[in-house]
Amino acid sequence: MKRPAFGFEAEVLTDAPFDHIAGRLREEGPGAFRSLRALRVWSPIEDAGGRLVLRWARAVAGAEESGEFTVTSDPKGAHLRLTGRMKGWPGFLLFGMLRWRTDRLLDRFVEEL
Repeated sequence: MKRPAFGFEAEVLTDAPFDHIAGRLREEGPGAFRSLRALRVWSPIEDAGGRLVLRWARAVAGAEESGEFTVTSDPKGAHLRLTGRMKGWPGFLLFGMLRWRTDRLLDRFVEEL
């Protein structure tokens, strides 16, 4: 039996300097930001020059949630991109009825800068 999958994607260009964000992530990890602490299951940070990638995967109420948070350097500051996916029938309940908002993670992150 197939299981439904629900995806989300968000991007924002912020005027916060890339070096500021990258420095905090490199030194203190994702726990340096209150909005990122909630996920608790980050894989090690992938650092490729002017780009940082953080990934997570977890089980939430019977659904599988996974995603990627990318920070890249931009002449105007930092470009933030969040993509995620929730797989399983409970995802329908979480996204649809309970309005599960992992996709708001990016908005909360920007507020912390």
